[in-house]
Amino acid sequence: MNEFVKTGAFVGGAALLVLLATFTGPKSQPHELFSDEGEAFYKDFTDPAMATELEITQFDEASSSVRSFHVKQDDKGRWTIPSHGGYPADASTRMGKAATMFIGLTKQRVVTDKKEQHAQFGVLEPAAEGIDTKGRGVRVTLRDKNGGVLSDLVLGKELEGKTDMRYVCVPGKRHVYSCKIAEDLTTRFSEWIETDLLKLQSWDITKVEFDNHRVDELAGRVVKGEQFWAAKDDASKWTVDGMDPAKEDPNDEKLREVTDTLGQIKIVGVRRKPAGLTPDFGLEKGVDQQQLMEIRMSLQQAGYFPAENGVHSNEGELRVQNRKGLTYTLRFGEIAYGEGDEISSGVAATTKPPKDGETGPVQKAGNNRYLMVSVAFDEKLLKAPTGLRLSDDDLKKRKDARTEIEAIVKAIDAFKEKNDKKLPESLAKLTEGENAPLKELKKDPWGQDFVLQVTGETFAVLSHGGDQKEGGEGTSADIRSDKFAFEDELDRAASDWKAHDTKITEGQKEAKTLQNRFGPWYYVIDKALFDKLKPKKTDLVKAKTPPADASNPTGTTPPGDK
Repeated sequence: MNEFVKTGAFVGGAALLVLLATFTGPKSQPHELFSDEGEAFYKDFTDPAMATELEITQFDEASSSVRSFHVKQDDKGRWTIPSHGGYPADASTRMGKAATMFIGLTKQRVVTDKKEQHAQFGVLEPAAEGIDTKGRGVRVTLRDKNGGVLSDLVLGKELEGKTDMRYVCVPGKRHVYSCKIAEDLTTRFSEWIETDLLKLQSWDITKVEFDNHRVDELAGRVVKGEQFWAAKDDASKWTVDGMDPAKEDPNDEKLREVTDTLGQIKIVGVRRKPAGLTPDFGLEKGVDQQQLMEIRMSLQQAGYFPAENGVHSNEGELRVQNRKGLTYTLRFGEIAYGEGDEISSGVAATTKPPKDGETGPVQKAGNNRYLMVSVAFDEKLLKAPTGLRLSDDDLKKRKDARTEIEAIVKAIDAFKEKNDKKLPESLAKLTEGENAPLKELKKDPWGQDFVLQVTGETFAVLSHGGDQKEGGEGTSADIRSDKFAFEDELDRAASDWKAHDTKITEGQKEAKTLQNRFGPWYYVIDKALFDKLKPKKTDLVKAKTPPADASNPTGTTPPGDK
């Protein structure tokens, strides 16, 4: 057998052995590394409404600290932010959007199963100890109402050139996957709350009172400052306290800046007030000396100093009245130093090391200030109707009397048509005869007879009303067929009073709602807005513009007068 034939025989034999092994040997299994590609991370998580708790944990390299943002639904269905003292969250829509990101999220491709490569893909657990600070990811955990985990993942770096793809791993597992995640989850406090603090409209403000006192902490006394007000009438024209109308006009531009600013105050951060302090700065029952010391310390740190009638604010107060009868009192406190979480929640950040050439810690930013808000309702601030006011019962009786009087007048007109334009001698005549205009004469709502009053060829049908006496004024006036216009006035007045009463009820309700909202919190606001709310009295007025000369409206100097 030549070499060529031998070689062919060996090759053919080898091929046959491979073929036999294919059909007779054990079935091959996929490599473990790729066995779960295409599967969902959490198959049982199918409905966004299942998620009632979200926690986002990340590592801040600048401060070498772990940050945690937490949103949770309480047993009454209210969303709160535990990481910020349980502040109310406006989270329904955002929470549903966040949950939807992880429903059906699949493991598209395995990129490694080696833990030593986790830092490379940015999926190190953010709160883990004893590991490198570089390469830590963002851990996102969603739980149900019973605390069960719906989804728990560490999100890492974006894939190069693909903003909708990220590296992902399950905490404690070694596999890292590439997944399609298009959006970032925000941990910015302002994105999860209603930031409009006062919800005041500039056009709705009727009066602003400025009290620019301050507290001398070293001397322990209040230093009195300018106190003045600016008020707006029904025609929206401003008047400033002490303004001389003959020489001065209100500075509408500056006043508009103040009222616009009140509508622009945004919440930058919140701090929960200490337990035992009521919304109006009183003490709850049972407060002991230890709690009292804690309350005093908390107030003073924020720039507020207890007094017999409440508190004195470090930087004065502002009182704002609106057309709803509400008075907002804004108490300005100390500067709130810091940035990020230190401002939004009060969690102290790690002090940054000094830069080259510096000998101490870097000065913290002072761009914000503490604010406390309280609200009260005063119905005297509402413009009351000027018309007569009747009780519902009296008004109904007068309306019923009018209805009967209208029926009697109609019967009299019918009687006249049949009796040569003659009036009946009495109302009883209206019920006499086979074809009488009235079947019966009813009593008025007060149990008295209606009266026919004839003057020449004219007549009036009337009821003496509740006082059962002829004549009368106001609510005691007779109900007369020739004075139904007065009854119409009473109806309009009743509608006006009813609307006024509704405003009172709504104002009381809104004041209570707002007081419950503001009561538990110190707020942190932008210092730039605070500065705009501290004008001097002279800023709000300007010299009156002299009237134009009718003979020289342009104000130019005639040539001969030069």
